[in-house]
Amino acid sequence: MAGLLAGTTVKSNLIRNALGAGCSKVSIALIRLVQVPILLSALGVEEFGRWMVLASIPMWLSVASLGFGSVAANEMSMAVAAGDLERACSVFSTTLALVAGITVLGSVLVAGGAFFIPWEKFLGVPAGRHGELTAGVVLLAVSVLLSFSGDAFNGRFRAARKAHQAMFLASFRPWLELLAMVAVLHFTTRFDFLALGLLAATVAFLVFSQWSSRRAMPELAFSFRQIQVLRFRELFRKGIAFQSFSLGNAVLSQGSVLIIQYLLGPAAVALFSTARTLVRSIIQLLDLFNAVIWPELSHLIGAGELPRAARVHRAAVALSFTAACVSVAGLAAGGQTLYSWWTAKTMQLPLHLLLLFLLPIPFSAISWASSAVHVACNRHEGLAVRYLVGTCLAFVLCAGLSSWLGLEGAALSTLAVDLVLIPYVLRRSLELTGDSWAGFATGLVQEVRAASRHLGSALESCGLKTSETTRDVADDVRARQKLR
Repeated sequence: MAGLLAGTTVKSNLIRNALGAGCSKVSIALIRLVQVPILLSALGVEEFGRWMVLASIPMWLSVASLGFGSVAANEMSMAVAAGDLERACSVFSTTLALVAGITVLGSVLVAGGAFFIPWEKFLGVPAGRHGELTAGVVLLAVSVLLSFSGDAFNGRFRAARKAHQAMFLASFRPWLELLAMVAVLHFTTRFDFLALGLLAATVAFLVFSQWSSRRAMPELAFSFRQIQVLRFRELFRKGIAFQSFSLGNAVLSQGSVLIIQYLLGPAAVALFSTARTLVRSIIQLLDLFNAVIWPELSHLIGAGELPRAARVHRAAVALSFTAACVSVAGLAAGGQTLYSWWTAKTMQLPLHLLLLFLLPIPFSAISWASSAVHVACNRHEGLAVRYLVGTCLAFVLCAGLSSWLGLEGAALSTLAVDLVLIPYVLRRSLELTGDSWAGFATGLVQEVRAASRHLGSALESCGLKTSETTRDVADDVRARQKLR
């Protein structure tokens, strides 16, 4: 195991993780573009809408995972990095046992309760389709519950220091599901058969994920003897704290929409939601950075390589903040035009309102990048509590500022979250990586300079190659002219 850790470099792993995360993001974006027209043409507008509603209902069961899959993946990575393979196997076996219990219990409860819900009335279809809709909901729910085990397999990839393979593999899952639905649609448009196709795709993906993750690290295997009931409590405690981030996101996003609807009306909601979606696209870029550094931070902290973890943290904060500032500048310059094109000129976004939405983004970049340290080593309970406090404060401020300043006040209210988080997040991240404020500040400057040098070298190289190519072309033209 020591050879595994010594044989791979942090830089190469970060590059692989970046490629894997980028592939996953591109895959998700493409599947959204491709899937909608295919299903629309096969189902029609109304049936497509009903399918989307039906498919979204079981997704609420994802809360039942309680985030312990991500927690377990961190624990396995840190245990392997510390050379404690027995503890990693115990976490892996316990997690799979816990997932199996939740899947069986959840499936029984859903199957028992779904039959009594009048889905046909809710969706406005004939009563004869009750069995079809009920079976569809149950099959979709089982698919969601089964997918929880994928977190354990991802943890095995991460423990083997091959997180990029899990990311690449995950990018194919939505295409496998779409392929299964297209195959079903050749014979029928019944929702229960569509759900069965998705379930088959999920099972196939999980079987392949289990096989490939076992190949990545065969030492990390399931064993009934390794199941420790006492670990259930630890996984639940840390998992519930992890799930608090989702709750905070719901308070921040859905809560503000409800307030604006109540105070300012539906037109304001439409403008607020679309403007926020445009601006928050920058956060999706920052999320990509976190996906890249998260697996490496778990290994480095678990192995006690705190100086290297501190450098990764500094680089992440510097890169995230720089990317956020560049993106904010770009949207400030062209955001209005992009927004007008995106909304087909049905709505106009005032420049001052756009700038207010953009104001919190650089602050979010700092807290977002630094929070990866807390999450990677499962020391996120304090962060989760403060995030909930910050989102609740933003919710209250949204109500007060919206009634006073309108949409401008609602845009400013989100700044409260980062003002609450940044002092704690940075201080705690420095403690977890053994860094100091002086070292962190100096490291940030060094990372920015290094990035500038690399960028300058790349531009200079491109310019040199261009000039060489230009000279070659000119020489070739002159030679041809002499021959003539």
